Amino acid sequence: MEKTKLLGVVLAIGFTYVGSVTWGAEGDSSGALYRKYCASCHGEDGRGNGSVSRYLKIKPPDLTLLKKKNRGVYPLQRVMSSIDGSRTIRAHGDAQMPVWGEVFEKEAESEKYQTLKSLLRVKVIAEYLATLQR
Repeated sequence: MEKTKLLGVVLAIGFTYVGSVTWGAEGDSSGALYRKYCASCHGEDGRGNGSVSRYLKIKPPDLTLLKKKNRGVYPLQRVMSSIDGSRTIRAHGDAQMPVWGEVFEKEAESEKYQTLKSLLRVKVIAEYLATLQR
C-alpha cells in the first residue's frame, strides 16, 4: 500500500516537471526523444515525411494536424496511448510501433524506476508533438 502511494507521488511530481526533464547520460530532451524514436517515419517536422516513410505501405500521418482534426483540442491522452502501444493503430500492425516499441516495452517490464522513466518519455514525446501543431 505504501509503495503504491509513493509511486503515485513520484508520478505526480514527475508529470509536473516533465517539460524540463532530461534523461541523464542520454541527454534526451523532448525534441531529441521525438527525433530518436519517431522522426524516421513521421519526419523531423512531424508531417509524415520521414526517411523511411516512402517504403511503408501506409503513409504516416501528419502529426502537426492532430489538434486541428480534433476540433482545436490537442488529444494528449490519445497520442500517449498511440505512443505506448495501448491504442492499436492499423499501420503499426500489432500494439508495438515497429521501429521503437520494444524499447519502451522492455523498460516497462523492469524496475519501477524504469517504468516511471518510460511513462515520462511517452508523455514528453506527446507534449513535444503538441508544440508542432498548426
